[in-house]
Order: sequence, then C-alpha cells, then structure tokens
Amino acid sequence: MSMRINESALLIQLENITESWIALDNEPDSFFEDFAVLLYEFKQIYHRSYSYFGYINAWCNLLKQHDIAGLTSNELIEYLQEQSFKEYQQYFIGYKSLHLKDLRRHRENESRNKRSLKAKVTKAIQCYSKSEVVRVDLSYLQKYHELVDMEDFCDDMEQLRKDISKRGKPFDDLVDYAWALEQGETKGYHCHLLLIFNGHKKQAAWGIAKRVGELWKEITGNLGMYFNCHDPEQLSKYTKLDILGVGRIHRENPEEVSRFLNAVTYLVRPEKEAQHLRIKPFYKMRSFQ
Repeated sequence: MSMRINESALLIQLENITESWIALDNEPDSFFEDFAVLLYEFKQIYHRSYSYFGYINAWCNLLKQHDIAGLTSNELIEYLQEQSFKEYQQYFIGYKSLHLKDLRRHRENESRNKRSLKAKVTKAIQCYSKSEVVRVDLSYLQKYHELVDMEDFCDDMEQLRKDISKRGKPFDDLVDYAWALEQGETKGYHCHLLLIFNGHKKQAAWGIAKRVGELWKEITGNLGMYFNCHDPEQLSKYTKLDILGVGRIHRENPEEVSRFLNAVTYLVRPEKEAQHLRIKPFYKMRSFQ
C-alpha cells in the first residue's frame, strides 16, 4: 500500500541513522523493525535517475540489489534478518568515505560560491550610488511537506526564475539576484533569495519582500510560506548587533557595504553542512545561482 512520505525528512533521517548505526558497538533495540520501515519508505520515493548524497547511496544500492516488492512488513523483517547487524554495519561503513567525499565537495563548492557571490553582488551595488537590498526566505508550510518532493521544488523555483527574468512587478528595476537552495530538518526544502534593486527607483524593502513572498505562495498553490527578513523586530536585532546588511545600501559608505557583504555570504557559508541537499534530479540542478 502506498503512503504519503515526507521526502526531505526521510532523506535526512536515513543520513542520520546510518551515521548512528556505524558508531554503535552493539545491535540497537528494534534494529530490524526500524530498518524494514525505513527501507520500505525509501522505496516509495526512490528515483533511479536521481543523484543522492553520501550515505543515501547505500540505501539506493540496497534497493538495486534486493527485490523487496510485494513483501509484507514481517516478511521484509525476516528477509533482512538473514544477515546480522554487524554485517549491515560493515556494509554502511563501506559508504563512509563516499559520504566524507561528498561533504568535502560540498564545502569546496560553497567556498567557490561564496567567492563568486561576493564578486557578483559587489559589481551589482556599484551600478548605482544607492541600492535597495531585499532578503526573503522561501519554503513550504510544514503541514504540506509530505506533498512536496524535490521535483515539485525544482518546478516552483523554475517558475520563480522565469518571473524574475521577465522583470515585471515586483522585479522591475532589479539589478541582479542570487539564491541558495537548501534542505533542513524542520524547514524541509527552502530557498534564501537575495534581490538587489536600483535604489533610486526602489525602496521599502519590507513591501518588496512581502510581494515576492505572496508570489511564491501563488506559485506553490498556497503550499508555500515565506519569512520577510525586513520584519521590524528582525531589523532591530540586526542593528543592535551591528550586522544590518539589507535595505538601503550606499555605494560610498564603506561600513554599509561591508555589513552588506558579510550578510550576503550567509547564503553560501561552507560550514552550513546540515543544510546540504541530499537529492538532485539527474539533470544537473544548481543549488546556487
């Protein structure tokens, strides 16, 4: 029987539990029962043509090597019990080097993205003496995470990109933009979006972010939600910490520009490993633009 699976949460759970099983000295309680449930659930969301991160490949290969179609829950448990916990542990340990390699590649990509983004936005704010910098985080309501998979996320982001490229409202007078796609335990699939406008023609960043957020909700069929980074309480916190880097930025003000660049690089911080995407479609999806 098919079921609704929260794809994002399951992939993170598989990554975490694999890491925990590898570290254990003894078989955990209900190991085979948990193993069977997770393997069955992963089968429901698995795509042969997709690219998976690190430890998730171990689960992909289990499905390729073992035909579990049609097995009941008890039959699957009995089938898995033909091997011991230690044997499965050694199997998963065999993917540790791949996982570490993917993490290392993720950090390297983020470092490159950080340099690229800094050069890109520096050029953008040199276009006019005043820039209006807008930050908005786009995600999905948690109660709908089971309805949103990576393909849906990609489709929604592609529609947003098309809307941005048309430069109609609210993207008129846009100089440049950037986004970072991530995956978190509670936020699921989400996007950090940065927009840089001609500050002589655009102002009121809160209102722009709100309109972008409402557009996102429309694109996602009201499954989406947004966080307006220009909320007064949020801005007050940034100001007290002397890290306010959004809103009105003056090209000739080195302190504003410095805070802006520091704030921007948050989008692609290499140390945000827990936010990496665990799945990408076969076509090479960019997690940074």
